Amino acid sequence: TCVDGKLKQSGVPLDTCADEPTPRVKSRRPNASEWVEELMWEDVKAIKSARLLSYDAGRFPFAAIAASVFKVRELSLLHEDWILYNRRRGRQVTLGYADNLRLRSLLQGLKDDALFYRVYHRFVREVVASAFGRSISYSSHPKMRVHLAGTPTVSKWHRDADITGRHEQINVWVPFTNTYEGNSLWIESDYGRGDYMAVPVGYGQALIFDGGFLSHGTVANETDSTRVSLDFRFSVRGDPLPEAARFVLDGRPDKLSTAPPSKNGRAEA
Repeated sequence: TCVDGKLKQSGVPLDTCADEPTPRVKSRRPNASEWVEELMWEDVKAIKSARLLSYDAGRFPFAAIAASVFKVRELSLLHEDWILYNRRRGRQVTLGYADNLRLRSLLQGLKDDALFYRVYHRFVREVVASAFGRSISYSSHPKMRVHLAGTPTVSKWHRDADITGRHEQINVWVPFTNTYEGNSLWIESDYGRGDYMAVPVGYGQALIFDGGFLSHGTVANETDSTRVSLDFRFSVRGDPLPEAARFVLDGRPDKLSTAPPSKNGRAEA
């Protein structure tokens, strides 16, 4: 929740979805004596209703925090450390979906007062809300993701609105490693086309897109790089919507099917 623009922790369970109470924050414009974020937008080539938003990874060190949780030096090589960890304990070393879930749970289980959440709420306030120039409501606890190199897909093709029933929300996907090909998120180029393509996103960029109605998911990670990321949804408060929100939401066709995509795999909305 938010009182007079000041964030107040709500103690929401970690694994909530559409009914999760969401804090509300106002966009923050630092004065001249403070750090000033230069927000830079970049269109995503060949994909409608999606943009990349650059931010200062030094000020919001998600990668370093995640690495400290896993006790590794390099997140993109997490799969190698995880194989060694299992070998030392006499366990099987063929990585699979369960390994992604186990590692993901270490991040998802962080306490509300952990450094990660302090950085996350500040990121939402100073980067996302500022980019949209408006108060927003957002997920108190983002979904944490791990997609180890050499493991199968972790998400079937899906549209979030088919799961949440929330049509007004915008998706934010923030990788803590450089992503490309099989370790990245795949999105269809336009509504209903099903022509999925990987979106390269660098560390220090946030992918903002209409995940409610653009179908998206992942494929097998056949790269040699593990991806660790967070994602959350938010809605912009008040009318009229700012230009940044209209770019994401106004491209929807007049009629959208409510039937979820029929594909094999696992949902991860």
